[in-house]
Amino acid sequence: MSWTRGAISTVAKDLIGVSAHSRERRGARAGNGTSRRLAATACLVVVTSFAFTPVDAHAAAPKPSATEVRKKLTKLNEEVDQAVEKYNKINEQLKIAKRKLDAAKKSSKGEEASFEQQRSKIAQMAADAYKNGDSADVTGFVGSKDPQSILDQAAVFTHLSQERSSQLTQFLATAQRLRREQAQAQAAYDDVAGKAKELKDKKGKLDKQVNEQKKLLKKLGVKTPSSNGGGNGGAGGSYNGPASGSARTALNFAYAQLGKPYSYGAAGPGSYDCSGLTMRSWGAAGVSITRTTNSQYAATKHIDKSALQPGDLVFFSNLGHVGMYVGGGKMIHAPHTGDVVKISDITSGYYQSNFYGATRP
Repeated sequence: MSWTRGAISTVAKDLIGVSAHSRERRGARAGNGTSRRLAATACLVVVTSFAFTPVDAHAAAPKPSATEVRKKLTKLNEEVDQAVEKYNKINEQLKIAKRKLDAAKKSSKGEEASFEQQRSKIAQMAADAYKNGDSADVTGFVGSKDPQSILDQAAVFTHLSQERSSQLTQFLATAQRLRREQAQAQAAYDDVAGKAKELKDKKGKLDKQVNEQKKLLKKLGVKTPSSNGGGNGGAGGSYNGPASGSARTALNFAYAQLGKPYSYGAAGPGSYDCSGLTMRSWGAAGVSITRTTNSQYAATKHIDKSALQPGDLVFFSNLGHVGMYVGGGKMIHAPHTGDVVKISDITSGYYQSNFYGATRP
C-alpha cells in the first residue's frame, strides 16, 4: 500500500484535532506550547510509520549469475554421464538376456520334435492297451500336446506291463525336460521384460535431465554448445599426428566422426556417446573393446598419465566419461547432449581437474 504526501498530511491533521479536543476536555491549564508539541509528535509518528514500506515477501529472487549456471550445468553433465553409463550397461544385459531367450526357444523347439516322435510311439502302445482292456482312459493322455498335462495324467499307465515301462519312462522324461525348458524360456523372457521396463524408466529420467540441460544452455545464451573443457568440432577429418599401426587407424576413424552429434546410447554411424565412439574407433582397427566406460577401463591395460600415447583411452569423472588421446595434451571425444564429436584440451580446466586414469587397448 502506497501513501501520498496529501494522505499523510490529512492523517496528521486528524491527529492534531484529536489532541486539541483532548486538551479542551482537560481544561485550559495547558498552554499553546503543549498543543504544538503534541501535534508535532503526532506528525512524527505518522511520517515514521509510513516512511518505511515493508519488503514484499513474494519479490522475485535474484537471477543466478553466469558462473552459477555454468557450475550447475557442469554438475548436470556429470550426472548425465553416469546415467548414460548405467543405460549402456543395462542395454548390454538386455542383449545377453535376449540371446538366452532365443537359445531357450530354439532348444525347446528341438525338444518338441522329440516329444512328438515319442508321443506317436506311446499312442500305439496306448491303443494296444485299450484293445487288451488294460485301460479305458488313455486317449486324453496321448492326445494332449501339453507336457504338463501328460505329467498330470501319468498315473493312467501305472498298470501297463513291465516291457512297456522303459518306453513310458523315456516319454515322461522328455515331457519333463520340455516343461523345464519352457519354464526357463519364460523366466528369460520375464527377465528381459523387467530390464526393458527399468531401461524405459531410466531413459525417461535421462530425458528430463537433457531438457534441464538445454534450458541451462539457453540461459547462458550459448548458440553452439561446447564441452566443459572447451575445444573445436568440425565436419570430419583425418589424423595427422605421430601415431602408427592400429592406433593410427583408430584415430583416423575417430577423426572422420568429427562434428557428428552426441546421442546417449549411440555407437554410430550417425551419432555417438563417449564409449560408443571409442569402441567403434578401435573396432575399425580390428581391436575389440567392450561397450561401456567402466568395462573399457577394466579390460584394457592401465598406464600412467605421463606415458600417454596417441590412441590411448583417457577417463574422467569417476569413469563417467572417456575419450581418445590424440597427442599434444588433447583428446577426441563425444562430450554430452547438445554437443558434437570434437577435440578438447585435457591439460587445463574441467578435464584436468577431473582426470581419472588412462589405459591402452
